[in-house]
Amino acid sequence: SLVQMNELAFTIVNGPLAIVNILANLFFAFCLFSPHTAFSVRGREGLKQPVKLLLGFLVCCTTIFLVFLITAECLWLLTESKESRYVDAFVSFTAFTSMSTSVWLNFFYYTQIVPAQRALFIWVKRNIKIIIYWGLFVDRVVFLFVLALDVYYLIITEENTNITYPSTNDTVSDGLFYTVLVCFYCKVIYMFFCLCVMVGSSWVTVCYLYRHMKSMKESGSPFSSPRLHSQMRVTITGILQGILYFLCALWIFLNIFSDNYPSSIKFDYNTYYTVISLYMFSTTVNLGIGQSVFRQRAADIWLKAQQAARSLKLCG
Repeated sequence: SLVQMNELAFTIVNGPLAIVNILANLFFAFCLFSPHTAFSVRGREGLKQPVKLLLGFLVCCTTIFLVFLITAECLWLLTESKESRYVDAFVSFTAFTSMSTSVWLNFFYYTQIVPAQRALFIWVKRNIKIIIYWGLFVDRVVFLFVLALDVYYLIITEENTNITYPSTNDTVSDGLFYTVLVCFYCKVIYMFFCLCVMVGSSWVTVCYLYRHMKSMKESGSPFSSPRLHSQMRVTITGILQGILYFLCALWIFLNIFSDNYPSSIKFDYNTYYTVISLYMFSTTVNLGIGQSVFRQRAADIWLKAQQAARSLKLCG
């Protein structure tokens, strides 16, 4: 059976989510890229690399995903044109890059909180910036290659509508088809690897903080340390992000399985991307709660707005 979501339901659910999410991410972008963020907010130390880069990628990928999702839906509703298939490829690209960026961010926080004891992890902690930069570079290049291949495949298959695979007589070579297939499964394997990293780093961080707090309680040390509070906040938001990533990855794997293997249940395009859109929205909320730079800037703006309102009342 096919689980379907009609266009009206898709628009009602995703429309408000997308608008709120885009506005929130534009605010995050303002916080990240405004000149004041390079220094400090309320006397606190500003964002450092690679956190700023990771947050920038996360905000940009989420915003572009939402823009492309709205564009694809508008193209389909207004014209039902085949061009929406090309936009769908970009929607998938930005969704995967956003999800993988959240994994790199979680992994970075894990290396900053949990002390390294073995030689490999000591080396990783010392070279974490280089690892993050190279990881992001390879990540983007691979996903861009997959995107280019998907778009090229769409162009070729549209020009040759009578293609049936596998066959040696097709206009499109079997080599292209199998290249697309290999890239697809490599992307799935990489996503599974990211899932393991996300779950593993979150679990190890929780275990470390639990043991650390337990030893502090036994020694009678106070729990009022700002560093401990910061680590706890990062850990909690990291756990929430790990849960969100796990659920979204599980959903994607379920769709892949139902689309490529005999299954009693299948999900349509609208249902599939509604769940991913909910993941993106939840990630945005989690970022707003977990990142102090966003909270402090929002508090500053609210304070200035209150001061402006009071001054207007006095003038009136």
